[in-house]
Amino acid sequence: MLTSQREVSITAIQVKLIDLIDLSIYLIRMSLPSNQLDAFVAVSKAQSFSGGAKSLNITQSALSQRILNLESELGSTLFIRESSGIRLTELGQRMLRYCQMKDALEDEFLGQIRTQKSNSLAGIIKIGGYSTVVRSVIVPSITSMLSENSDIQVEFLTREVRQLSRLLETGEADFIFLNKAYEKQGVENIHIGFEENVLVEPKNGIFRDNVFLDHDSEDTTTADFFNIQDRPTKSWRRSYFDEIYSIIDGVLNGVGRAVIPVHLAKQIEGLKVSKGFRAMKTPVYVCHYQQAYYTSLQKKVIQEIKSKAPKILK
Repeated sequence: MLTSQREVSITAIQVKLIDLIDLSIYLIRMSLPSNQLDAFVAVSKAQSFSGGAKSLNITQSALSQRILNLESELGSTLFIRESSGIRLTELGQRMLRYCQMKDALEDEFLGQIRTQKSNSLAGIIKIGGYSTVVRSVIVPSITSMLSENSDIQVEFLTREVRQLSRLLETGEADFIFLNKAYEKQGVENIHIGFEENVLVEPKNGIFRDNVFLDHDSEDTTTADFFNIQDRPTKSWRRSYFDEIYSIIDGVLNGVGRAVIPVHLAKQIEGLKVSKGFRAMKTPVYVCHYQQAYYTSLQKKVIQEIKSKAPKILK
């Protein structure tokens, strides 16, 4: 009997999954209807039942029934319904990571079939970070990898530090960069160096005295910087510019001074480091969930970041 190319591809994918995924997990996956798993992933990504239903083009009641059936099959809840929305249970987070791992392995394998190169990198990688590291550290770290592998899709997500852990928990990011270790079971924290923060001002010396620029009212960078100084600081005021490059523009235009990483300050013509202040070192970590198996793309991302990001920070 003739076998279609798609059937061959599916068979090859299943063989690869059996080789790479623990057999017990694989059997559990095969016993669960795909439409239920698709509904679960859709709700997880949308972080709402209405958004998940819209992405699948089904009614919300139909989607809710699929989730209920899945939870009944597992004997446990996957989502916690709250007034502010929904969040994944611990089991839900584990289920989401499994679904993402499975999809990543399939994407990689299909990409290799399309390019007919078993050693090519393909798939989607999502990286979240705060604004001082995304453009200046993360992007340069993986640029060569991207230029050599045209089938890689990449998504950079710039958020405030306090928002990044949620990206990892909800599966919106595969990797996140934080300024401290993310103390959560199952998360690997890789220390890649330090940002050395300094106070900067415009080279022309014209700026509003005792005005300092931060991201928002919850940003403690300026306060933390002054807390480590040897001398008491006079009263000071703050203005907010949302992200680091807007802050730099504000300094260049004399709106005030700001505490920024020295690796950025050195790149900007027109800035100089204010004298008489101690630098403040802040650690930089790349964090991701530990898993039994990684795609070649995920392994390469970790390798590139570990080898190149520390040099950029220095």
